[in-house]
Amino acid sequence: MSTFKTLAAFLAVSALSGCATSTTPMEYMNNHSEAYNIAHAGGLVTDIKDTYVPADSVGSITESMLNLGFVAGGYGSPQLGMTNWQTAGVHLLGNLLEPDSHGARNSLIAWMPASEASSTEEAHEKFLSHVKVSIEKVMVELGLKHETIYEQNGKLSIYFIKDEWNCPEYSHGITDISDLCEVSVETYEPYKAISPSFISGIESESFIFSPNDGRDFHNLNLITNKKSSVPEDEIYTSISEELSSWTYIYIAPKKVKMKNGETINYPYILNKGQKKLFVTPQ
Repeated sequence: MSTFKTLAAFLAVSALSGCATSTTPMEYMNNHSEAYNIAHAGGLVTDIKDTYVPADSVGSITESMLNLGFVAGGYGSPQLGMTNWQTAGVHLLGNLLEPDSHGARNSLIAWMPASEASSTEEAHEKFLSHVKVSIEKVMVELGLKHETIYEQNGKLSIYFIKDEWNCPEYSHGITDISDLCEVSVETYEPYKAISPSFISGIESESFIFSPNDGRDFHNLNLITNKKSSVPEDEIYTSISEELSSWTYIYIAPKKVKMKNGETINYPYILNKGQKKLFVTPQ
């Protein structure tokens, strides 16, 4: 991305993300989904929208999405400007999302209780350590050989090996870096503020890890090669199960593959392994 586009995206995000840095916690919006509320409270604003569906159909539609029926049905991203459910079959993703749009990228959101650390620096260090331990636990549970290849300045890379998934072990001069499979994490120092009551259960002060920045934002991503058959959705879910209840993973449309190679075409938020969808009854 050019310097000009990066700057433009940063300015746009800064203008639209005031809710993430406000000293007044956000109130829950009853006309929106829980996923939408969490995203906005965390600073994800641009291209974050709900799909409104008939109230008597929301149960079956949600079940279909959770069972990945939307992938098989060829649906586009349901949160992108679709105010009428009948337009759900239209693929709008490519036209509406810019590279730095909040809705277009996987992000990590967290509200660490203030009692967990004595400073933003300590909170940052503890958060990254917690994320690393969670990832490593999942790697062990899945029987994956893994190694931390980078851990510095809030960034972490853990690469993993499994022949059945076409995730090879690195061999100098033989294996291309692009052939490897890894979990990549980027975190930055949080800020301290009052968290929304619907996030923490009570209105209390937290260290807030908000991914609203257009460039340096908190994220957790699986980076795999084109030949791999990694069940990315399952790994994201497993990592989420190990993370604290105050940590959320936003999954963007078409950013996560299943083991059959299909991508999930709708966005969702993971919390303790549970999917929260951007669907609201009307």
